[in-house]
Amino acid sequence: MLVSSGLVKIEDIDYLESNDLDTLLNKILNYLKHITHCDAGSIYLKDGNDLTFHIFQNNSFSQMTIDNIQIPLKKMKFEIKKDSNTIAVESFITKKIITIDDIYKNNDFDFKSSKEFDIKFNYKTKSILTAPLINFYSGESIGVLQLINKQSGNNLTSFTNEDKDFISLSSYLIALSIITTKQSQETLRKINKNIEKQIISRTKSLEDIQHQLLEQVNKDPMTELFNRRYFNEINENLLSITKKSNSDMSIIMLDVDNFKTINDTYGHSVGDIVICNISDILKKSTRTSDICVRFGGEEFVVVLPKTSLENSVKIAEKIRKTIENAQTLIEQNEVIKYTVSVGVSKIEALDNSIVTALNRADTLLYEAKSLGKNLVRF
Repeated sequence: MLVSSGLVKIEDIDYLESNDLDTLLNKILNYLKHITHCDAGSIYLKDGNDLTFHIFQNNSFSQMTIDNIQIPLKKMKFEIKKDSNTIAVESFITKKIITIDDIYKNNDFDFKSSKEFDIKFNYKTKSILTAPLINFYSGESIGVLQLINKQSGNNLTSFTNEDKDFISLSSYLIALSIITTKQSQETLRKINKNIEKQIISRTKSLEDIQHQLLEQVNKDPMTELFNRRYFNEINENLLSITKKSNSDMSIIMLDVDNFKTINDTYGHSVGDIVICNISDILKKSTRTSDICVRFGGEEFVVVLPKTSLENSVKIAEKIRKTIENAQTLIEQNEVIKYTVSVGVSKIEALDNSIVTALNRADTLLYEAKSLGKNLVRF
């Protein structure tokens, strides 16, 4: 399949494999945004007689902002019915790709929610490509993909016929991946339920298995750092312990500088190596009592219990320098270097959630980015 960026390789399709639906949808959307050079996108899947929101990505926003946006979006549903005046539903029903060059000059569909989104988040939605995700075997639509704001350099442009052809061919593979993942999850749930029934009388064995499952659920498989799910679960406990013991606690948040350029220049496999190398540096630079989290694609969080802001800044600076001095060897003996921008925040007495401190650290991180990157702000 030919697209504007070249041939689609077998390894690109392998990249879309996953045993977890949310992870798979994130990979699919990130891959398609990269291939078609667009700024944002969403995926909706059929649930009963509705199209239900599942995933949203936008290169113009931080991961923290995207997380906050997705909370109300998770409640978004479109009833699947004719003459809905909704582009996603129309694409789903007609099984056709629909492209709009400028939503503000189009009268065929109701873009009320998109325009309200633009006002609320100071964004400008222009071009949209909406495509049905079709089950190759049954011919039924299982969901809808939307890509937003095709880019050409620093300008917004229209989606091309090449984009439509690529998405048209890819939609069957994407739908198959989603269907397979859903079936695998259902099979896994049945297997786990059967296992639990068989070993319920063996308490110790059951505890061991549960511990292993928790390890898998709570850790990022690539880096073996804790994942965001675990971080969200322990938030309240950490804050409670800190306040009861009247001790300090700080949060470090860091993001890889120019990570998209690394992926675009050297490929996702090299990007993965960079992520793993940074994860190893975090493990070596922190204590066993500290909590290192892979928070997003290239975002990391370190929770430092019983640590003052002053000492946390020293640790953050040590991590930053170690990463700056690190080297990654890639093919043909070529070495690449990379840096991180860092924000550090202390848990304050009036904070009613660790997320409050995390938001401060996130703001400081992007302040470091705006000041030239490779900096620690606190």
